[in-house]
Amino acid sequence: MNFAIWLDGTVLKVDLTDQLYAIYKGGEAELPVVKEAFEDSLEFLSKVSGKHEVVILSPYNEEVTGEIMRSIGLSFKYIANQGRTKPSKDPYEQLFSAYKWDPLETITIGSSPLDLLSARFYDSRIKVVCVERFRDCSRYSPFLLVRDMREALDRLIRLRKVQL
Repeated sequence: MNFAIWLDGTVLKVDLTDQLYAIYKGGEAELPVVKEAFEDSLEFLSKVSGKHEVVILSPYNEEVTGEIMRSIGLSFKYIANQGRTKPSKDPYEQLFSAYKWDPLETITIGSSPLDLLSARFYDSRIKVVCVERFRDCSRYSPFLLVRDMREALDRLIRLRKVQL
């Protein structure tokens, strides 16, 4: 399995849902830059990275994403915002174009309904795990709905989607 993991809300302690939706609808909003990570996400990333390909998806531009990744000690490949971010399908078009992944072999992990919608707009076969940090994703029928990244890892192992 390949993992596409959203930086905001899943790794970082920030909820950008309202700002990103406003931008998507043609408005303007400032995206606060937060450099504090959830410990369970860092643990998840360290456990799966040796056995699975991981790419971080970011709503921030290249410069800000690189700065955030360095400041929290992550050296994963990433897809930065190049004009349109979630809930558009653009981040996934960039991801699948760059890495040639199969949507059936891809799990995306997010924490906002926008994360799920972005994946679905690109290809509804992508499995989405929603971590309930700030928003409720249940009405969008994610593959898994979990409390935190530890539960996500446990359930993915039980479903044989993660090999450690």
